Amino acid sequence: MTVQTFCRSGEQEVVKGSVHAVTGLLALVMATYNATAWCYRRQPHLATNAILYGVVCGWEIKQTMHHVRRCTPCETATGAAA
Repeated sequence: MTVQTFCRSGEQEVVKGSVHAVTGLLALVMATYNATAWCYRRQPHLATNAILYGVVCGWEIKQTMHHVRRCTPCETATGAAA
């Protein structure tokens, strides 16, 4: 499989969605850390970081859902349900 094939819409959507999901989880952890640190230290950069990481988390959720919606059901799962 080439990079060009991988990047095509409909190819390896589970992998692409997984990467976005992990990135979103990491952004959520970073946002939570920065928001908690801001509550104790009140440094402006911590509030800015919390907001930015929160936005990134939202964006990654959107991208994850985009890839999840493009996933096609596995043939065996469809056959087993019938």
